[in-house]
Amino acid sequence: MVVHNRDHVVLGVSPGNSYFRTSLLTELLVWLTEGFRRIDVVIPDTALTHTYEALGYTPQRASVKVRGETNVLRNRVLRAWHDAGGRRPADGHHMMSDLAGHPVYQRVLAQCEAALRVDAGLRRTCRAMSREALLARRPDQEPGPAQIDQGVRYLVEELPFFVASADIFEVGSSLCFYHRRIPLADVVFSGRCALAASPRQGYAVIRPVPEQLPAEP
Repeated sequence: MVVHNRDHVVLGVSPGNSYFRTSLLTELLVWLTEGFRRIDVVIPDTALTHTYEALGYTPQRASVKVRGETNVLRNRVLRAWHDAGGRRPADGHHMMSDLAGHPVYQRVLAQCEAALRVDAGLRRTCRAMSREALLARRPDQEPGPAQIDQGVRYLVEELPFFVASADIFEVGSSLCFYHRRIPLADVVFSGRCALAASPRQGYAVIRPVPEQLPAEP
């Protein structure tokens, strides 16, 4: 139902991920504009500091690193919007930190944190994803338990968009999508989790077919 409504889509992008080239983002935005009435791009910024602090960066160095990565990604998104023909009046792009004070986001974040405390499966999935993310950035260093728990904060701060973006963006229904499967979203949408997504909320994995992948300019 959420997909058929085509009210709204959240395009999740990741700083430091070479997959999100300007040309690919342009193709995605053109396709989404044709299929959905509203698009919001969300760029994680301050949440990413948890990853770098887990890798041993001081808070100050982590902030500098995150600022550089998110600025690069933001510029790619803006260029892609331009190349795609420009944003419609309802479309938007947001740093996650700009949305962190939203009362709905705050309420759902508290629900996510509470679910993480009581749901062992949810907690196990978050910790596995955190370990994978830390190893991706530093393959030669196995993260310890404290580092993994620090990295989990990044995931938890993203989670409200997967369970309640329809409420956060005040739309009838909302679909969040990413380019690969997210184990955490799979758990939440399984119906066997202490954290339940809104019935107005959807999640999908969407990638261009190989022969349509755009060449990098």
